Amino acid sequence: MRKTYKLIAIAIMVIVAGYFALGYLSSYVGWYGYKKWQYRVATTSIEDSKKRGVFVKELKFTVDSFSGSIGDFRPYIEKGFKYGHHSSEKTESLTGSNYPYQLSFNFNSSSKMGLLIRESELKKFDSFSMTKGYLKIPSLSDSIIVDIIGENIHSGIIKIYQ
Repeated sequence: MRKTYKLIAIAIMVIVAGYFALGYLSSYVGWYGYKKWQYRVATTSIEDSKKRGVFVKELKFTVDSFSGSIGDFRPYIEKGFKYGHHSSEKTESLTGSNYPYQLSFNFNSSSKMGLLIRESELKKFDSFSMTKGYLKIPSLSDSIIVDIIGENIHSGIIKIYQ
């Protein structure tokens, strides 16, 4: 009878230890497998940008042809950065980049609504990727038009300017 209890206790300890070991292994493979510290990233809120010490300035905007709510949308310019080698909480400044600044939004996208910088607008930046614009200096030379897209949403745009 006592052997049964010991076996059950050992089995429970092995299951619990295995559960934690798999969680650690999954985290390790996800972080180090993707090498997230090597790539440029951006914040999704002004508060996070200020906390990381990369916030430069908030920009102005107007909403046209859209009657819904865009929530707490606020565009801003921040310094580009990367995550630290061992943690996404650590901020590593970009070094050697010709385009050290980037446009970011304070916006919580959802499955029903999102924002997308028009392809023609991306060309107004000094450099760009598929969805982000990068700048040599922390200033916009022209207004940027962002489309409001999503489920059951008719057209709408946001104009971002200095």
